[in-house]
Amino acid sequence: MCETVQSYRVGLLGFGRVLRAFIEHYLKNKEYIAKNFGFELNFITIADSRSFIEGDFDISKVIIKKKEMGYVGDIVNDPIEKFLSTINEKQLDILIDGLPGSRCDPGISLPVLVEALKKGTNLICANKSPLVFRGDELFELAKQRDLYIGISATTAGALPSAGIINNELIGADIYQIRGILNGTSNYVLDKIMFSSMSKIQAIQEAIRIGIAEPDYRFDLEGIDTCYKTIILGLLLTGKCAELRTTYCRGIMDLDEEEIIRIAKEHKVVRLIGFLSINNGNPIVSVQPEVLEKDDPLYGVYGANKGITFRTRYMGDLTVIGGASGLVAIGATIMKDIINFHRTRKK
Repeated sequence: MCETVQSYRVGLLGFGRVLRAFIEHYLKNKEYIAKNFGFELNFITIADSRSFIEGDFDISKVIIKKKEMGYVGDIVNDPIEKFLSTINEKQLDILIDGLPGSRCDPGISLPVLVEALKKGTNLICANKSPLVFRGDELFELAKQRDLYIGISATTAGALPSAGIINNELIGADIYQIRGILNGTSNYVLDKIMFSSMSKIQAIQEAIRIGIAEPDYRFDLEGIDTCYKTIILGLLLTGKCAELRTTYCRGIMDLDEEEIIRIAKEHKVVRLIGFLSINNGNPIVSVQPEVLEKDDPLYGVYGANKGITFRTRYMGDLTVIGGASGLVAIGATIMKDIINFHRTRKK
């Protein structure tokens, strides 16, 4: 039990399903977090794609407004620019980036993240794009200023891949990672192999139960797995693998009859992200693989994920679980904030 409670001033970039899930998780567990970890969150500014709000507001009412109206506050021409000016005027302790990612560049949040770090603000990232394209620069800025960047929500969510790298396998010299990092792709493949669904039927089912986004291509084309694998490489080496030279093939073009035939042979088809470290440089590839029963990732079913670490000093470690879902991703963002708070207490 904590006798004193630290209050953190928090800004939110984006207010889509992921960040709303995080807010709902926090509000539900607010007293528990204050009692057991010794902090509370004071949300002072939010920007989404259309609107902006700052000052003294009830975050629970903002959630309702977003769901009913589609925006969080005042409609403005450039909410991100407005948010950027707020960073210059008010000292945020934590900025959480939950804006939608980009396929070809770091996205519109990058200038805000850079400015936030320069102003002494810690980052929690749920948006992968800035890390994939410019993560090395962000990490260096944070290191220079002794600031925290939480990335758990960008590296397979509830599967504790980043935590294992930073804690359990620290000093083990990880030289290779192989993982099933996208729950949507895994779920769709399962439904084709074991439930006699077509690919389209499986995708529709994944959307209906909230595993997949309405625009599912980012997941099924392998981009999401590629991004996550690149970020794991960034965490290990401080360098970003070049996306344009990375081999990436998803599951969209796989033949359904061939997938079913493979399953009848007691094998499974899985989308695998592969990372190797060569002379301190991350090398990434993504493609479907046929797994035999003796493969450590064979038993990753449904929306679950799995990852195998190969190390020079602690052998191999495989972790399975962390099913995709909004509740899990909300708790994952909260985990990063708890870890940030622990670093500040030292």
